[in-house]
Amino acid sequence: MTVDLALIIETWECVKPSVNVKERDEVCANLVRVFDEHGMVDYDEVGINECDKHLRQAIEEYFEIDYQDDDEEEEDWD
Repeated sequence: MTVDLALIIETWECVKPSVNVKERDEVCANLVRVFDEHGMVDYDEVGINECDKHLRQAIEEYFEIDYQDDDEEEEDWD
């Protein structure tokens, strides 16, 4: 069952206050991995705009999203 990013965003917002600032990137990465392994999350370009910087970075790294490559490809077409 794949759902949009709402569940992982809500989960992160609940646990975030309890996580040390220095550990937030690692915790987000683990959260994304666990959600994906259980088929509970899939990359959603629209929903990612609702994530804070830690969760957004974890999602982009996990799903190997690189916006710079997209920009470079567009420049080649000009």
